[in-house]
Amino acid sequence: MKFIEAIGQWFRKVREQYHEERQQKRCHYLDNLSCESINVTEFNGRLHISYKGVPIVRVDDLKGKAPEILAQSREDYLAWKAKFNA
Repeated sequence: MKFIEAIGQWFRKVREQYHEERQQKRCHYLDNLSCESINVTEFNGRLHISYKGVPIVRVDDLKGKAPEILAQSREDYLAWKAKFNA
């Protein structure tokens, strides 16, 4: 009986490690995706926060600093992706 219990424990441990690694890979993938998708780009001589290269918000119109706003935009994007499992 102990042998079967040991196999069961080993299997649960392997399964937990698999799920943990999978979650870490997904988080890493989403983080990279947000960095690729949301950036600051130049369009018509002005800087814009853009999504996949499409200008969305003029940096001049924002009162905060662009790197901080960009970081917040990326966090919001990741939260949106996580909420809708997109």
